[in-house]
Amino acid sequence: MHTKYRSFLGNCALVLVLVFIVSSGVWAEAPVKNVILLIGDGMGINQITAARLSLAEGAYAVLNLDTMPYTGFSINFAANNLVTDSAAAATALATGFRTDTGRLGTLPDGTAAESIMLKAKERGLSIGLVATVKVTDATPAAFLVNADHRAFERDIAAAILEAGPDVLLGGGADAFGINPFTKKPKSNALILKALEQGYTFVADRDGLLELDITPEMKLIGLFIGGDLSFELTRLPTEPSLLEMTGRALELVSQNPQGFFLLVEGSRIDRAGHTNSLKELVGEVLMFDQVVGLALDFARENPDTLVVVTADHETGGLTITGGDPAGENVTYAWTSTAHTGSMVPIYAFGPGAERFSGTLQITDIPVRIAELMGISPFPALRE
Repeated sequence: MHTKYRSFLGNCALVLVLVFIVSSGVWAEAPVKNVILLIGDGMGINQITAARLSLAEGAYAVLNLDTMPYTGFSINFAANNLVTDSAAAATALATGFRTDTGRLGTLPDGTAAESIMLKAKERGLSIGLVATVKVTDATPAAFLVNADHRAFERDIAAAILEAGPDVLLGGGADAFGINPFTKKPKSNALILKALEQGYTFVADRDGLLELDITPEMKLIGLFIGGDLSFELTRLPTEPSLLEMTGRALELVSQNPQGFFLLVEGSRIDRAGHTNSLKELVGEVLMFDQVVGLALDFARENPDTLVVVTADHETGGLTITGGDPAGENVTYAWTSTAHTGSMVPIYAFGPGAERFSGTLQITDIPVRIAELMGISPFPALRE
């Protein structure tokens, strides 16, 4: 056989092997040890654009999001509605299953689904959640809880404790029985159970920032009775999303097995519901700082995957005019509710290229699970 012909056949065989590897889901990326999943609640493309235009360079400004090398879109409808809510979208991101609006970690028929975060915990990884709303709210809860409806706040709080996250930071002190004035537990408060389980509890910004984090620590920080304030009007006793994320990263990264950290920029959504542009921009800019922190960590720890996405868009924000310098920009809102538009995906780290293109929202956790070596996933609870 002619040498060139043999070489051609050899190359064809190599191509066929590569095609088989890709089509069968056997990927050759470096293994993912750590995952940082960042969710901008209500954050669509125009919310990000508005934040960029607010900076000194206007349309020429570069956000941390803009530096992420792989981007895509997420098709995010719920099982029963083209316009999803946070519960159904978070369930899809946590379990790989679509469900009806209002449900947390359960299918439309009530069957409980496995969470990728709890699957990671089963493998010995540390898990953590950070949010700027109540930690019992839809997005954080869907990663830890199976519930027929997001409204059962007290039950959800108890289930969150039962799930045993290593770090839990945000609002929602009322649901855990914290006195809003003294910041101390009420009698029979749920937080007392957490203390019995070995958790350290902090109730304000100083307590969080001054805390000496140790390798075996389990931490709960609840900084206000309900949702935290907007970044622009944040109280001195409330830590920023960046500060909470920094402390959470310090804690979970001490586990040599790795970690799964969920961070939600929750109040982007709240600003969209009230069509409050100034507050929205402040929330997106703070969220983008958190993205920068995550990227810095991932560059120093190359076995870390960072994925940024949204659950849905809120408000139907559009940019209707202005100049590239960011002056005289005009905006319009079409709604005070969620919309059915696709939302962005950004990724950095090993396997990040798998999050480019147009994906179903359920593809995101499935691909993360594959890169982490978590199997079977998606899966139903027994």
